[in-house]
Amino acid sequence: MLSPSSPARTAGTFNAISNLLPREVTEMERLGIPADALAGPTPVKASYIVFDNGGFEFEHHHKHGVEGVRAFLFLVSDSLGLARDVVAWAPQMNRLATWLGLAWALGEELAYRPRLSDGLPVWRSPVEWLRARRDGLCLVRSHVAAHYLDCAGPLLAEDAAHGAELRQLLTRPAPRILIPSSSRKTA
Repeated sequence: MLSPSSPARTAGTFNAISNLLPREVTEMERLGIPADALAGPTPVKASYIVFDNGGFEFEHHHKHGVEGVRAFLFLVSDSLGLARDVVAWAPQMNRLATWLGLAWALGEELAYRPRLSDGLPVWRSPVEWLRARRDGLCLVRSHVAAHYLDCAGPLLAEDAAHGAELRQLLTRPAPRILIPSSSRKTA
């Protein structure tokens, strides 16, 4: 039996999702997203989902019969090409979320690949990431991405303001340090 987060089950669930409707393709093209960016290497799909505590569930899997929102879905793979997670993007709500809580960025499989460019592009939103034909990353969970991006730099921000935003998002606080009471000196 497959575990809920097995690559085969994740890929199977994603592959069962409907392709984009023609009106959705037209909507994306109006945003300046080229059709080939929607087509692959793994196609962008769409379904109805319900957002929950930091993630989402597919509407047809939701236990409470809550009506979902239409969202664009992306399969996130690891560096070996194995399915890791599904990311939902609901532009009408300006919201990104993961299904299994494993993905930290769209394009994360590119983080450690060799590159000839000056830096790894990081985009503010899926629109810019898709306009760039999926070159680089779009952060989904920045607090997790900070761990993975420590050794993946330099990062290429969209502009100075975005660079400052990334610095803040990706700066991890130092762990709390405790000193045993037996080591303290008395005054």
